[in-house]
Amino acid sequence: MINDGKKQISIVKIIVFTGMVLLAVLNFSKIINMSWKIYNVLSPLILGAIMAFVLNILVDTYEKIYFPKSKNKAIVKSRRGVCIFLSILTIVLAVIFFLNIIIPQVAKFISLLIKGFPAVYDRVVKWAFEHVDDVPLLQQRLKELNMNGEEVLKRGLAIAGNWTFGTVSLIGSAFGTIFKIIVALTFSMYILADKENLKRKFDKLLRAYVKKEKIKKLYEVLRVADESFSSYIVGQCKEAVILGGLCTLGMVVLGFPYARVIGPVIGLTALIPMVGAYIGAALGFILIVTVDSFQAVLFLAFIVVLQQVEGNLIYPKVVGESIGLPGIWVFAAVIAGGGLMGIPGILFGVPVAATIYKLLSKRVNKKLS
Repeated sequence: MINDGKKQISIVKIIVFTGMVLLAVLNFSKIINMSWKIYNVLSPLILGAIMAFVLNILVDTYEKIYFPKSKNKAIVKSRRGVCIFLSILTIVLAVIFFLNIIIPQVAKFISLLIKGFPAVYDRVVKWAFEHVDDVPLLQQRLKELNMNGEEVLKRGLAIAGNWTFGTVSLIGSAFGTIFKIIVALTFSMYILADKENLKRKFDKLLRAYVKKEKIKKLYEVLRVADESFSSYIVGQCKEAVILGGLCTLGMVVLGFPYARVIGPVIGLTALIPMVGAYIGAALGFILIVTVDSFQAVLFLAFIVVLQQVEGNLIYPKVVGESIGLPGIWVFAAVIAGGGLMGIPGILFGVPVAATIYKLLSKRVNKKLS
């Protein structure tokens, strides 16, 4: 009788699940539209939760510094508020530094690149036409291309916009963006100020409705995700600053042109794991080749050496193996993330992939053993 009852429950579950899948397929467009509307409503809260996660890394750091062993009631009571304030102040100062130091250099870099690229492209195409007599197929392809440097630049910018900046147009007007950021920041402060209480209530809710074994698995997933994201955010920021500084210093010492322009760009692109620094190096090469072709080649050699130092000495020390994701999957995560979600996908595709990889590896090893 018990077995018959279990079979009936299983059959009912299968029927209900099948029905839900059929409804989802038949009303797919409506579900997508509704999901998008819900996302637009909740996006400030989602952004606030992301802000709270990032700020919490700083809050935890400051709480370890702000008289952690003190029993003074005033210090204990003010610790959380002071640490939240210091964390936000740190972010604000970093943004001000970014806007005042990095952005002007990047803007100057883009301006110089746009001015110099068409001439470089036309020079390369002319050289190719002069040296492809022995390769008729290549000569035919060059003729079919039939674009000058300016047309190639416009098309390249359009492709880059579709890959990396596709999500920017979804943000909306400037006023809406500012309002969303203010709401998100306020929500993140509430989360940080009351995070222990929120954790207790969340745990209580889970224990009331979810089995202990599933709660344990959920907390394991959250723990791995927290480790992956925290290590990635802190490590990539440190690595970008170090790499950008070393690149600028090395270029100044070796006498390369545009050192103070290219260095910050290399550091900024280094936020993209694996391919970021090479993207910056390619752009720097195009900029230097407009001045001196030989120095441009030397610049590439310098970047290769710098990348070897960074990959073998700096990255293992700064980021270490905490991400726990093989290089091939890092590359795949960057490409897939950028194609699916633009800039957010590029920045957060790696820690998401690292989380999935760690959990899947653990489960596979457990199954095999």
